[in-house]
Amino acid sequence: MITTPVHDDIRAFAAAVRRHLDDLPVDDVDDLLDGLEADLSDQAAEAGDTFTLPDAATYAAELRAAAGLPERSDMPAAARVPIRRRIADLRKSIDTQIRRNPAAEWLLEFAASLRPIWWVLRAVVLYLFIAPLFWSGYGSMSGTVAYLVGATQFPGMVLMAALLLLSVQWGRGRWAPTSITRGIRTAVTVVTLVLTPFTLVSIAGSVQSLVWDSSYNDHAAASITPGLSLDGQRIRNIYAFGSDGNAIPMVQLFDQDGRPLTTIGSDNGSAPFDNYFYGGGGPVPVPYTAPGAADAWNIYPLREIPAGVMSWDEVEDVAKAKTPTFPFLRVQPVPTGAVPSTEASPNATPQPTPTPVQETVAP
Repeated sequence: MITTPVHDDIRAFAAAVRRHLDDLPVDDVDDLLDGLEADLSDQAAEAGDTFTLPDAATYAAELRAAAGLPERSDMPAAARVPIRRRIADLRKSIDTQIRRNPAAEWLLEFAASLRPIWWVLRAVVLYLFIAPLFWSGYGSMSGTVAYLVGATQFPGMVLMAALLLLSVQWGRGRWAPTSITRGIRTAVTVVTLVLTPFTLVSIAGSVQSLVWDSSYNDHAAASITPGLSLDGQRIRNIYAFGSDGNAIPMVQLFDQDGRPLTTIGSDNGSAPFDNYFYGGGGPVPVPYTAPGAADAWNIYPLREIPAGVMSWDEVEDVAKAKTPTFPFLRVQPVPTGAVPSTEASPNATPQPTPTPVQETVAP
């Protein structure tokens, strides 16, 4: 029969062993010491007065070795828990607290359903971070949009596809079998989260600049009328009248720099007509031609292909060109005594004022 002092010694011994194992998680200690006091009590009953208790520290070390556990460490058990496990426990605790509120639980589930969007966004942000290291963008475009457009071209398409596949697989918990790859995944995700706001601002700015530039170019293009125009209307032909009011059957006109004054547009090229008028359904002006000379577009009035006779054959249509009829048989003569301005140019030598002869140009 075991006396009370022996029972007290066994309990004290078990407590001492537990203290030597207190660096281990509580669950592990409970498993190691399960039934210890009962076993020692049975041994004491069989041995009688010869029963002695072993050293508590030695016994605890033997239990560690038998269970394959590391030697005692002076660091508290909680401090040795891997940070990944502590983060997981913290997330689990926060998740539990959130789900106690139905509205918060719904919001959490909704956010979880948007994870595929984050996977795609992560790939895009990584692409925009990596792409400038290898090429300068797409064509003459600049800014973030240039690299996004470049993602539709090779090699941008290859890089974007690879990053998208990697991001999706990481999001599904794949392609991260070791702690190193999981650490890389976490680091990349953190960097992406930091870069995301700046990336979105950059994309918005690039799109805004692209829209503004496009609007400005369209407005500038719309405000320029090719060829010669009056109040935004294309001028097809010019009719000249002399100071006596009579029509001048043929006259050459030049601008202030000595360049031929023409009514044709700049896109005429080598065609013997102005494309604007050729497809407009009305008369089509054509230049004066001479063997060995360039087409003359500043001799007025220009010959015209009459409306309604075009066959869309250049040679045949040009052959139908005729000198048009003047809009007026005669205009009011220049009043007698009318003289040009007497203000001379800086390089001009003063000369006697000649008798004025002025030609009036009517559109």
